[in-house]
Amino acid sequence: METTTQHLLGQWKDKVQQPQFSRVLMHVGFWLFWLFRTFYDIVSLYGWGPGELLFMLVYAATQIPMMYFHLYFLVPQLLNKGRYVIYAVCTIALVFAYSYVNYNLLNLIPASISNAGLIDYISQLNSQYDIIEGFFTLVITYSIKYAGQVRSTQTRLLKLQRDNLTLELNALKAQINPHFLFNTLNNIYSLALRKSDKTADMVLRLSDMMRYVLYECNSGAVALEREVEFVSNYVELERIRHGNHVSINYALHGDMEDKWIEPLLLIPVVENSFKHGINAQMENSYVTIKLDVKEDALSLSVENSIPVNGAMLKEKGGIGLENVRKRLELIYPGKHTLEIAPYNDRFLVTLQLNLL
Repeated sequence: METTTQHLLGQWKDKVQQPQFSRVLMHVGFWLFWLFRTFYDIVSLYGWGPGELLFMLVYAATQIPMMYFHLYFLVPQLLNKGRYVIYAVCTIALVFAYSYVNYNLLNLIPASISNAGLIDYISQLNSQYDIIEGFFTLVITYSIKYAGQVRSTQTRLLKLQRDNLTLELNALKAQINPHFLFNTLNNIYSLALRKSDKTADMVLRLSDMMRYVLYECNSGAVALEREVEFVSNYVELERIRHGNHVSINYALHGDMEDKWIEPLLLIPVVENSFKHGINAQMENSYVTIKLDVKEDALSLSVENSIPVNGAMLKEKGGIGLENVRKRLELIYPGKHTLEIAPYNDRFLVTLQLNLL
């Protein structure tokens, strides 16, 4: 018995979730609410009887067709197409016709089955008695439908924005991955040519980094610890590559547990400092990286020396800080600051953001 009940409830839930079924329920619910107020007035004044029931049936039989004719014919065929004068004339004619038909149908209710007070009320009416009620019904129903259309349009726009955001983020990530791999493989290649003992360590670190890029960066936010570990591996790869020829200072502070961040967001800033600083001029060059986490706020400061001649390498594909700026605007709107400060002899990038 319990299984059968659960099965029936499951079927009912599935039907309710269907758009067509939900739409029918909404329309039925509206008319029950809308006609109840008139029915309540009639019953409270004249009691309950066949005549009063017929009174309500007349109201339903005239108001419902009027409303649907207005919403599903006059509005789309005239109002929405800019034919305002014809729409106004037709709407006025529709309301007058509704009142006229309603009045004549009410006069057909037999006095023998009706309360004397109700019959006396009907006898005092005329063919234009319900014009105001008719206009009020059209205004209310159109307002409800228009509000529903606006909400539906906003929902579709939000979905499109989310889809576009996802597509753009995926495109940006697709730019980062091969870009980073290309640079790192170049580093390993240069060591392999020199037959350096550090080549194996670099390959191992690169393997861990690529595992992170390929398998952990495709499902939204990642653990901050893994993102920082990725950056640390990259810094160590650069440290191994350059040895004691340059100064690389890397400092981490703060608690990074149970915190999340958009993947591959920090590495372009760090990579940019090596490419335009150390790689552009080996002698007397340096990179200083400071990463600090306090509660839910992250602060990253990356400073690098600038070559004496001031020449900056051009990035192929336009990837780098511009990529970071776009991703921050998409994912952390109003929750980040990115400051880029070029000086005569150094280049400083400061990033602050509220973690996810």
